[in-house]
Amino acid sequence: MSRRHGKDRGIVFKNGLWWVRLYINGREKWYRADSKTQAKTLYGRLKADVREGRYFPEKYDASKALTLQAWITRYLEGITSRGLRNMHQYGRFWKKLLGRKLLAEISADELRHIQAKMKAKANRGPHTINRYFAALRHILNLAIGESYLVTNPVKGVRFFPEPTGRLKFLTEAEIARLREYLSPEHWAVVAFSLETGLRLSEQFHARWDCLNTEQGILTIPLSKSGKTRHVILSESAITIAAGLSSWSHSPFLFPSPLIPGQAMQGRNFVVKIYEPALKQVGIEGATWHTLRHTFASRAVMAGVDIRSVQELMGHSTITMTMRYAHLSPAHLRTAVNKASLGVIAMKTGSATGSKTGSNANVVVRDERRGIAEVPKIS
Repeated sequence: MSRRHGKDRGIVFKNGLWWVRLYINGREKWYRADSKTQAKTLYGRLKADVREGRYFPEKYDASKALTLQAWITRYLEGITSRGLRNMHQYGRFWKKLLGRKLLAEISADELRHIQAKMKAKANRGPHTINRYFAALRHILNLAIGESYLVTNPVKGVRFFPEPTGRLKFLTEAEIARLREYLSPEHWAVVAFSLETGLRLSEQFHARWDCLNTEQGILTIPLSKSGKTRHVILSESAITIAAGLSSWSHSPFLFPSPLIPGQAMQGRNFVVKIYEPALKQVGIEGATWHTLRHTFASRAVMAGVDIRSVQELMGHSTITMTMRYAHLSPAHLRTAVNKASLGVIAMKTGSATGSKTGSNANVVVRDERRGIAEVPKIS
């Protein structure tokens, strides 16, 4: 047993592995590491904890000493949420940057440095950068729950503010241009989204056995909230579904044109069909999600109340739905009329009228009480 290519105290290379050897109160402790650099970092942190009286053996238990790469791999193997594709993307990113580090070695200062570099590259917006760090925060919180980590270093990272921007939805003219440009087959896909407000993954994974045409209900087994939701279909949406030929050869409403028995890849349709169509007809600033915004906006402008729109959209809270409230001020006007003083508020106007010397009564319409006569004050 000897040190390999160096004389770092407490760092030992044994049986093809790097180890940290530490003496605490006369007792020898061993901790395994994946590399010499990692072993040196761990040794330095252990010694600092001992000097400052913060040494807790269970914190560095060899059985709990996982690298970020190993923990992310374990996490992804057990994930069942609908955001699996995004989590794989985030996982690859963090494994590439910090994968060889032990969970306990990741510091907030290092993460802030990574955040600053991501912003400087300017190839990702604030919203996207925040999603990467939110994914890491979630992964490390799970590690804390399993006692692999004591504190989450992402707590020391301040997320970027995310501008909400203008809520984009398609106008009648834009919808007409899009319909005219697309083939009937492709328009059916877009029109179904406009009629239902489904999310991308919900629509392209919709199954025939989840569609009840008699009741006009499409069941989404696993929505974004992780719960089953039932989507009420309009008559137009039912007509579109009835016109699809996929019922005879596929379990999906919108099947893959290349792989039998598989659903159409939503991103492929967006990139190859939908986005080129937007460009050709001169519609700027729109995405596939704009179709969902359009569905909600049209419902609100048609007089549907906000609570009903929340149910139709599948929002778990009213907060997201309130983004559309400004499109229909009717509910606010009703609320302010209910709080109005009504005829009492007309005193100032009546007093002004008395200067004319007329003794006629003024007829005032009250939103709550109908019509009331208010005598002028002489």
